[in-house]
Amino acid sequence: APGFALLGTPGWEGDVFLELKTVADVALVGFPNVGKSTLISRISAAKPKIADYPFTTLEPNLGVVRLPDDSVRPGAEFVVADIPGLIEGASEGKGLGHQFLRHIERARALAVLIDLSPTADRPPAEQAEVLLRELGAYRAELLDRPRLFVGSRSDLAAADDGPPAFVGSRVSAVTG
Repeated sequence: APGFALLGTPGWEGDVFLELKTVADVALVGFPNVGKSTLISRISAAKPKIADYPFTTLEPNLGVVRLPDDSVRPGAEFVVADIPGLIEGASEGKGLGHQFLRHIERARALAVLIDLSPTADRPPAEQAEVLLRELGAYRAELLDRPRLFVGSRSDLAAADDGPPAFVGSRVSAVTG
């Protein structure tokens, strides 16, 4: 038991705002309706809301991906975050820009999804340029993170005989 006591002092009263930022190994980044939620639903057990209109995802969805037994690290796991869609001007607060961009801060790596479908609003190179510009304008250190560009909706990509509009990994939720 203490052998002495001190008189207390007046306490402090106030409102405190706490924000939990989820730590993910990989953040899926892209424009609205590029297939981020569909991808996370295919590679993990996550069941995000998927619909055919922009900004279906308003909060990040997390999924745990387990590598198959025939992979380099069988049974290894990593966490993927489905980040709500970004739009041009998000770094300036356009739309819900800062609310969406802040979820990327704690991810170790970025998977930038590029829409390869003919109905995409922009060509693949322009999509990548805009997304990287928004990430850099929000926090320059995000451009130093390891990143992978992934062509989404590859089953819809134009199959012309000219040079490919996108060179890199491609995924399709339809074909798996």
